[in-house]
Amino acid sequence: MRFLLAALLFSAAFTLTGCKEEVVVPINYQDISYKKIKPIVVSVDSSKNKIDFVEKEIRLRYPVVVGDTLDVDILDFKSDVYALDYYMNSGRFQGSNTILRGDFLEQSIRADSRIFIFSHDSFRRYERGDLEDYVRNFPGYKGGFPQEFLSLPSEKRVFGKFSIQTKSFLGVKSTFPTLSQTYQSAGLTWNVARSWDVVEQQDYLQWAKTLKKITPRGIMAQSDCIYFTAGDDTRGIATQLAGGRVVVVWGYLDWFDLERKLFAASDRVFDSRF
Repeated sequence: MRFLLAALLFSAAFTLTGCKEEVVVPINYQDISYKKIKPIVVSVDSSKNKIDFVEKEIRLRYPVVVGDTLDVDILDFKSDVYALDYYMNSGRFQGSNTILRGDFLEQSIRADSRIFIFSHDSFRRYERGDLEDYVRNFPGYKGGFPQEFLSLPSEKRVFGKFSIQTKSFLGVKSTFPTLSQTYQSAGLTWNVARSWDVVEQQDYLQWAKTLKKITPRGIMAQSDCIYFTAGDDTRGIATQLAGGRVVVVWGYLDWFDLERKLFAASDRVFDSRF
């Protein structure tokens, strides 16, 4: 089987690296300054709250000038994917655009697993560059677009046609977040998706159990693949790679073309660091 050939190599690598624990250094929010100004208010709420997957909500208030303060609300999510999903899909944010909310102006920046929401008096303008410097200097900042997206094939991508699903995938409830990208060539459209991270086998099988499975024609079915239909002549193939990441391809293609795209995507995802 195609995907089992790499299993032994991955298993050895996972044994060496998979058990490493990331050391989390506690943050002293009192020491986080904005343009050398320390906060006069610090509030940290670690209780389970209104927004799914948020582990902490932090509020910092800075006395920037007499008569005006800068409030910084930070939503600290379980991981990057949940922060990105909420930032893209909640309808609450407008990217780099400033939003007027009542008497206050609001700007937002997503960085890693955090979303920073800056709120200030509507009569005072804050330079975007100053806010970005604040975020870059925040403890634990890594920055950049999530590398997981870069492991998906880049050829024939449809610009802007990507999505994140954190609660369901292909209309089926799932317990693992996925990234999905649409592709197009010669009038044909298909999609490639990968799990954000390693998926427990029982979670993958639980998700796959409710797919409408069919037997492919024109190719030899692989025992480590699941073949399904999503309706309207849309065919799909799903597999779990050695090590646990899930890759799925579906679209208006014949089984032979779908299988080739699955193999290409699986190689890219398996070879990536993420």
